[in-house]
Amino acid sequence: MRDRYANRGIAMPLDTWMPSWDARSRHQVEIQAAPDVVYRALLTTDFGRNPVLRTLMALRVLPALILTPRQAWKRWRAASAARLQGPMGHLLTGAFTQLEATPPAELIFGLTGRFWTLVGGLVPTDPGTFRDPVPAGLARATWSFELGPVQPGRTMLSTETRVACGDPATRRRFLRYWRFIRGGSGVIRWALLRQVKLAAESAVT
Repeated sequence: MRDRYANRGIAMPLDTWMPSWDARSRHQVEIQAAPDVVYRALLTTDFGRNPVLRTLMALRVLPALILTPRQAWKRWRAASAARLQGPMGHLLTGAFTQLEATPPAELIFGLTGRFWTLVGGLVPTDPGTFRDPVPAGLARATWSFELGPVQPGRTMLSTETRVACGDPATRRRFLRYWRFIRGGSGVIRWALLRQVKLAAESAVT
């Protein structure tokens, strides 16, 4: 899918938002449905009903609920508000900011904070300043979904996460955290891709 940009001599949309990074994770799945069907499934599938996602997300916030209940409660209320905005809002729990959307080919979100802390240390993310240097003590993350036709009626859906840190000390802290959570993060993304695949293929049968 990346070749469709490289062969035309242009940068991928995600590269324009985060051309360099300290950590990266990428997963993909081939789906027997056209890109517009897959894109619609991505936006409308209720990920909150996925038992794998719910279990892993609960494990992620459990330490915060025990050690910092007040802050964890605030995050739970934000997640509840996001849930009312639809399935994608529930998935992102109100934390991510949409950076770019190009239906039915690309969807990119951004996040800023101290992800290695119990409650994530999130700060507001502004698309207008997202490309600026990352402030010291913080990290920025992009989460993208890319859709490209493989052949008529088939789509490759990819999701990629990139993280860039503001300074060497922050990078060390984040990479220690990343080594711990990378496996679970990958499981979440595989579960998400599989749920979209099932939804999209069900829509065309």
